[in-house]
Amino acid sequence: MPYSIILPIHNEVKHIPELLSRLEVYSPQDEILVVDDGSADGSLELLKDCSFITLVILDQNSGKGAAIRKGISHAKYNKIILTDGDLELEPAELKRLMILDNEKTTCVFGTRYSKIGPFHSLMNLGNFFFTGVFNLIHQKNLTDALCCAKAFYKSQIDTELLKSIGFDIDVELAAILVNKNEHVKEIILSYSRRDRSEGKKLRLIDGWSILKRIVRS
Repeated sequence: MPYSIILPIHNEVKHIPELLSRLEVYSPQDEILVVDDGSADGSLELLKDCSFITLVILDQNSGKGAAIRKGISHAKYNKIILTDGDLELEPAELKRLMILDNEKTTCVFGTRYSKIGPFHSLMNLGNFFFTGVFNLIHQKNLTDALCCAKAFYKSQIDTELLKSIGFDIDVELAAILVNKNEHVKEIILSYSRRDRSEGKKLRLIDGWSILKRIVRS
């Protein structure tokens, strides 16, 4: 069964040509569903010119969570893959997440770490903390609760019940999925973190909404 690969996009005009070229390999068999979250830098025009994607347009910037919720609701197939459109994760490795099986593997999480070195950067320290709190609350042993890359069945998610608008969507979905699936398989993915000059959008203030979502989920 094919997958719907969902990517939220906001102001990524510099990266879209490379992103689309790396995703095209999936287009013959899978749906590539891009949600443009109110881009104002020319991203939308590039996406409109691409013939092999399904494009969903949000007229104004509504947040990553809003874009993903819209993407899931529009997905054609029951097998879903979520990833970001910023090329921090290598699109060629998405095929490693395509191992869903109704009986054996029902949920797959990408992870950027085999083991987090919390003191390598402020971002790592935050991820170490949030993942620790998530594991404590849900009695799990994830290595990267904030990773955007996930594979799951659309039928496991009721988009009408999702509340997240921003970056907290990653932990809200993780909470739902770890509680609906007895076993969550983690796959280590190649990761190249961007900085703010390269378009990194996550800010320290987003940590507050992520923490609140972890506690409430």
